[in-house]
Amino acid sequence: MSLPRTEPEISTLSMPNLRLFQTEDLQRIHQAALEILERVGMLVNHSEAMQLLEAAEAKVDFQKHRVWFPPDLVEAKLRLVPKRIEYHGRTPEFDFVCEPNGDIYGQVGGGSTGYIDLASGQYRRACLADLREFSILGDALPNTHVAAALFCEDTLEANTDLYCLQTLLESQRLPISTNAFSLGNLRKMIEMLLVVQGSRQELEKGPLMHLELSPISPLALMEDEASQLFLACEYNIPVLFPVMPNAGVTGPITLAGTLAQALAEWLGMVTLTQLARPGLPIPFFIDPVVADMHSMAVQFAAPEAGLLMAGLAQLGKELYGLAPQGNGLCTDGFSYPQTLFQKAQNALLLGLAGGKMMIGSGEVEGVVSCDPVQLVIDDEIMAITRRLLRPIAVNEDTLALDEIERVGPGGQFLDSDHTLRHHRSGELMRAKLFEHGSRNSWLTDGSKTLVERAREKARKILASHQVPPLADEVTDELHAILRKADEECDLV
Repeated sequence: MSLPRTEPEISTLSMPNLRLFQTEDLQRIHQAALEILERVGMLVNHSEAMQLLEAAEAKVDFQKHRVWFPPDLVEAKLRLVPKRIEYHGRTPEFDFVCEPNGDIYGQVGGGSTGYIDLASGQYRRACLADLREFSILGDALPNTHVAAALFCEDTLEANTDLYCLQTLLESQRLPISTNAFSLGNLRKMIEMLLVVQGSRQELEKGPLMHLELSPISPLALMEDEASQLFLACEYNIPVLFPVMPNAGVTGPITLAGTLAQALAEWLGMVTLTQLARPGLPIPFFIDPVVADMHSMAVQFAAPEAGLLMAGLAQLGKELYGLAPQGNGLCTDGFSYPQTLFQKAQNALLLGLAGGKMMIGSGEVEGVVSCDPVQLVIDDEIMAITRRLLRPIAVNEDTLALDEIERVGPGGQFLDSDHTLRHHRSGELMRAKLFEHGSRNSWLTDGSKTLVERAREKARKILASHQVPPLADEVTDELHAILRKADEECDLV
């Protein structure tokens, strides 16, 4: 059985609030993004997209595939983006809504090609069995809410995205966020979703998958990605654009400049999407990173990356009224001390700035690898982050004046109904993996480290957690789609 997925009531009246920018600075960043789109424009290598934008009074150079966006058009289309983003799991208990005044959620990091073996702790290339193991863990962990794909080596390379989607559909029940390698593969992914969901009507009403696709920084949208966008619009599949300028390389080295460029790229994609299908859900997820100017390595968890993420969250929340998402659980580390610090740092930064989706659960060394032990630890980090960001309720019951009067000087509260009631409601959180009590009790329990306890928990989950299977005929159809896809590749 799944662990309970209870969601606390949220009040914004006393929520913690981190503001990196004054309102006028947010407005300047927004205006700079509009100016970039108007003066510089975007490369849009797709004839239908250019025609659609020209019809909306954008300036278009069809020979150079260049589009310049009028600010009024961009702002009009931005207003069409829904404030609430629905996520649908294979079964209803995994459904939730990400919204500005709602709770905070955790998403598995996607796109990794490596895996940290649960038994040995050693790195290796990921395979489908690893994705299956990782998916079962995510299905069981209560603070992990969205699944994503590992890209595995034991498949035909051109169809890895299809095999990963099939594995996710069969091995877990969370909503899925992933990308397609090509327009043709996205068509097959939609075919797989139709098989699982039963009809196009059910798919359009509650798609199990959100599609990730992105322009190339700086300011370029390629033909296949644009074609995928139009196909997603056709089926009402939510699309997120993890725009990823690398400060100092594919974006300005200044943080403000990278913010402006990243926002311009996102707004350009929003404009095209809302022209193609007004009201299509688009999560506010922008993913700038920073370069290590000595090695040119991409850094997801450098201090400046955290500042960029928090700044965008503030902008999305305050200026646009959206529910920001960010890489709150990403890390550049290979060792647990660094991963723990960077993930806790960025999760709190993002949450305090208004972020509502923490992306990167289980991911280590940037987006290179996933680690099942880290996934268990990140679930605990998410539980703590959600508790830290939950407002302290101030009312007649919580002020406990009658209780204090009843106990009086020198008394104790341990055996009172008030204590028992609030203990059961979760007033005091007890982290399950962290050390508690005395040194003697820790020694008696075997002096286990956090990592050892997390590994032990992962093994127990995998030994006992059962994900209800898909119907046999659904599984057979999914496998038939994969066989056909492989056969088509063999003919090329």
